[in-house]
Formats: sequence, structure tokens, C-alpha cells
Amino acid sequence: MEKEEKLSFIKRFIEEVTTHFLKEESPIIIQEGYENVRDILLLYAKQTNLLNGLIVLLENNYTEESYILLRSQINNYMLIEYLCNDDASKSRYKEFIMQPLKSDYKFLRDLKKAIDNGWYSESEFPDRINKLNNVRSELRRNGYDLNNIRSLSPITVANLAREDKLQFGIYISLYRKASKHEHSDPTSLEVYQSQVLEDYSSKVLFKMDLSKSNPEDELEILTIASDVYFLTLAHLIKYLTRSHSQLLDNYDKAKLIEIAANASMRYSSVNKEEFIRDLMNRKE
Repeated sequence: MEKEEKLSFIKRFIEEVTTHFLKEESPIIIQEGYENVRDILLLYAKQTNLLNGLIVLLENNYTEESYILLRSQINNYMLIEYLCNDDASKSRYKEFIMQPLKSDYKFLRDLKKAIDNGWYSESEFPDRINKLNNVRSELRRNGYDLNNIRSLSPITVANLAREDKLQFGIYISLYRKASKHEHSDPTSLEVYQSQVLEDYSSKVLFKMDLSKSNPEDELEILTIASDVYFLTLAHLIKYLTRSHSQLLDNYDKAKLIEIAANASMRYSSVNKEEFIRDLMNRKE
């Protein structure tokens, strides 16, 4: 499937998902105790927008920049997998929702270092100490030892990648490659150099070229991004079907099966027959 054909299919698929699975602009009721499901669905909504943004970049020949959104999409996929494989006590979800508090704690400690270095004055941040004390209290209340730096570390893609073989494979190949573009690795800058004279390397004599795009990379990025999107959706519907089937009662079952089948057919690791059988056998 070539670039334009693949783009056309993905756009149609996203529209189907947005309308019939994410139900954009339709009221969604999440009962108490199902906040984890709500946030998983919201993560997939974010992944949908990441893919839409990536498509816009590729259509305008911003291949290298699209790697950055691909990296975010892979991160999103791993978070969804992490939450869909939670235990009965929802320990992973509890860790997930503590991430903003951990981030605040790190920021406030870094801010203190900046004040100690004389970069800012304490008077510029009059609420800093109160905020830091409140964050400390909340972390302790949730069972965190402030002397254990490791327990205060955020959820990282490197740790999520150790969950299974597929995720580790994605991490060591695709995510790390995309990270080079995110962090402006020197090897990611060569594309902006266009050779001027045959006798001189573009490292010595070059013209700045902001329009270059590698067609092979474009198709590779699009394929990876769409595969991740299909895979996430297939696993997500499977998770909902097996663990929260009652939440699917308000969905068009035939349409959901069609979407799930399309997703599973386009990612070989998904067992299509088993997947559709689970949906068909779901209790009404």
C-alpha cells in the first residue's frame, strides 16, 4: 500500500474510530470505580490526535519532525498497555494518577536549587514553601517515602518496555530512533544539508534545505504509526470486552466488531478469530 492510499485508509479508519468508538461529542457516563477506564479511553483519544498530527506533518513533508509525534504515540501506547494489565487493586492506576504530584515535587525541588544558585529570589515565588509542604504531605499520605528517590521516579518508557517482548522490541528500535529526532541528535541534522558541489562533502560545503524529505522514511513512519494505532485499539477493545463488558452496552455492536476486525487484520499479532469471538459472545 503506497503513501497516498495508506493515508486515505487511515483517515477513514480514524473517522470511524472517532465516531463509533470514542463517540466524539456524545455524552459518556463513567461511574465511580471506573476512573481507570475513563483515563484509558482518554489516552486513546490523545493517541488519535497524535496520529492526526503526524499525518498533517507527513502530508507537508515534515518527515523528521513527524518522528517526534511517533515517539509520543509509542509512549501513549505503552501507557495504555500498562493500565490495561493492572491488578485487582489497581496499583498501576494509582501510580499513574500520582505522576502529576511527583512532577510537582521535582519541579519545586529544582526551583529551590535555582533560588539557591541566585538565579531567582525567594520573593518571586512566595507560595513555593507552602506548595512544597503540601506536596510532601500528599506524597506521604499516599505511602511514598521521600527518602527513597527511586519510589518518586516517574513512569518511564524504558521501564514500560520491559513489560513484554513486543514493547521491548518497539523501544530498542523505533522509540530510540524517534528519540534522536526529539533530542536533536547530531545524526538527525544531516537531512537539512544539501550538497552544493560534487567535489565537496555536504559536511564542508552545503546549502540549508528545509524541504528535503525521505519517501522511504515517510512510508515507514506512517506504517509504524498506523500499526501502533491499530494494535492499541485491538488490545483496548479486547480489554473492555473481557474486563468491563457492561461498558460496551451502549455501543453499536456490529460497528464495533467491524472496527475491531479492521484493526486486528492490520496487525498480525492480534488473533482475529479469537478477538471477534469474544465480542460476539459478550453477554448483553
